[in-house]
Amino acid sequence: MWRQCVLKAAAGNPNVKLNPPADNSDILAAERALGIRFPSDLVEMLRQVDGDNYFLLSCRQIVDVNLRLRSVTAWMPLDCLLFVAGNGCGDYFGYPITGDGVKETEIFMWEHDYDNRIFKANGLREAVENYYKDTI
Repeated sequence: MWRQCVLKAAAGNPNVKLNPPADNSDILAAERALGIRFPSDLVEMLRQVDGDNYFLLSCRQIVDVNLRLRSVTAWMPLDCLLFVAGNGCGDYFGYPITGDGVKETEIFMWEHDYDNRIFKANGLREAVENYYKDTI
């Protein structure tokens, strides 16, 4: 399902290279490293495609990016987002984290130049589709 979604959305983009699926142990280790349970659609995606080397981050990159960005001095803290994708220009896309956990029905972009958080999609699938259509 996710392989087809990404390949269809990214059709014609020669830079997209799907990684093999992540192991359950990798996903659990990433959740432990970040202290958060991943949303079900992210887990499903990682079990089928561990990033696409273009927009979607791999399990390892999710940990690295989130830990690095949590230490960035920004106007508002960045630990309120679970970053799962990036545009290659320093902006990252992620789920909001609330007191109840990760809200998987929304994806926001952190715009690094202005430290803005901008709503971009209703979930990960829509974010992927919109990103590759250049509408995000």
